[in-house]
Amino acid sequence: MKKHKLEFSIGAIFVAFVVLLMWQNLSVLFKALPITLISLCLVLIVYLLSPLGENKKNDPQNNERYAPKYFAQAILSSLIGVAIIVFGAVILNKDNFSKTFDLTTNKINSLSEESYKFLESLSVPVQIVCVPSQNPTENYCDGNQDLINLFAKRSKFIVNAGALSLVDRETIAKLQPSGYSRLILMSDTNKSELDGVVSESRLTNAIINLVKFKKVVYFLSGSGEPSINADSSSDRNYSEIINFLHTKAYDAKEWNIKQGLLPADARVLVAGDNNIPYNEETQNIIQNFIAHGGRLILIVNPYREQGLDKLYSLMNLKLDPILLTLNLNTALGKQMQNQNPSRPPVPVSNFNKESPITRVIAQSFGSQVVMPIDGGRPISILSSDKSAINTTATVLFSSFSAAPITLSPETRNKIDLNVPFNLSPDRDFDANKSWPLSVNVEINNASKFALDKSPVNVTDATKDKSEVIVFGFSLISLPTVISQQLIPLSVAHLYQDQELVTIPPRDFTPKQFNLSRNPGAWLLFFAGILPLATAIMGLFIWSKRRSA
Repeated sequence: MKKHKLEFSIGAIFVAFVVLLMWQNLSVLFKALPITLISLCLVLIVYLLSPLGENKKNDPQNNERYAPKYFAQAILSSLIGVAIIVFGAVILNKDNFSKTFDLTTNKINSLSEESYKFLESLSVPVQIVCVPSQNPTENYCDGNQDLINLFAKRSKFIVNAGALSLVDRETIAKLQPSGYSRLILMSDTNKSELDGVVSESRLTNAIINLVKFKKVVYFLSGSGEPSINADSSSDRNYSEIINFLHTKAYDAKEWNIKQGLLPADARVLVAGDNNIPYNEETQNIIQNFIAHGGRLILIVNPYREQGLDKLYSLMNLKLDPILLTLNLNTALGKQMQNQNPSRPPVPVSNFNKESPITRVIAQSFGSQVVMPIDGGRPISILSSDKSAINTTATVLFSSFSAAPITLSPETRNKIDLNVPFNLSPDRDFDANKSWPLSVNVEINNASKFALDKSPVNVTDATKDKSEVIVFGFSLISLPTVISQQLIPLSVAHLYQDQELVTIPPRDFTPKQFNLSRNPGAWLLFFAGILPLATAIMGLFIWSKRRSA
């Protein structure tokens, strides 16, 4: 062995790196096996480099054995070793060796066991289409392709359809996405969307919800709300909006207040636009729904009192005692008066470009597009500093060129909509004032909405949330292309998939040398360090022999 120091040294180094590469696999056989093999390699290298057992004088072929030609052969053998390491890395990562794990760009090449188990049991075809950002420089779809490809590689039922072309009007009309920068997941009988940042946990849960559950939107009834049926006796119905929801794979169900509390699995409720004021029992139903994490779309009939003052107070909001009408003293007011002389519509604009609910409207029609509405009731946002419930409110859009009329609850409820409108605006009102007519409220401690007789047990404070969207006008009294999209867009934003699988977030920030994370991550490190170590070791031994 001492006569072939260089060769055995190279072999020991090679074995040591292979052990490091296969650390996880060897640990399965015997926990101490990789440490034992590394220790043996180190002992062998120390023995070969030490003068122990060496007899230089009795070795006439010593100088010749370590001549440059043998050193070149040793380097060649190390290159062959590198090739073997590359082959070993590919074999060890055969299921996910799409690219080397890059700690600096946060890319992954493996999924968690929870995702593996579900994907192996998946038996329903699921197609994933990416809707790109309107801004092509964001590369939204490119950033999610690696993760989607891993899902597609693991299950033959996952089909990655790639990015949707924004110029393909036919496909866009077929898919009807609720906005940009999102994934559309489709099975044979269901469809859902996943917007924003896509993680392994979100995508896994979205697919599980897609194949196991049907999405249901509940509509409250029993107090003069519009019906969801087109053949109802009332001419006030959500039929067009319901048809639009059906194209997005949502089911719609009416829930009469006489039925009591909503089902535990109810996710989104549409309430309001009621002709009869809500009583305390109805308010308790809505309050309990929010306390259990339900999401609410609340529509205000500006010509009737709604009866939810306590609920608005809990959300740190207030319905102003005002009815907005058209300001006839402006050029726009005179123009819009011709649309309905008996009750002229009120213009709404300034759509919030940052909110996911109104962003698509602002992108499609422009943030200053004018939407006419049949009267409005402005919403005031109150400070939550002294409130027991932490809320964050965002104005979605507002009205301008409007004339306010201050009304008492009794006067408001007596307005006869079957005769020409004859109420006079307030004196000396601010003609340039902007009136908030839609507000999105995020509630961080929703369990505090619970009634004393039905407390909510909170196990995770980070999930103790709800969200409410308030519209201060009827969405069906004066239907337009934009107003008919507001409920579907709100539902798409509010509907939250159930978290059926908990996958903790994985930290992909740069780490110290740790081969237990993923052997393939260190492929380039092996490829560089082995020839370098071989060259240094060989040069040291060769020069030492030459000088002997």
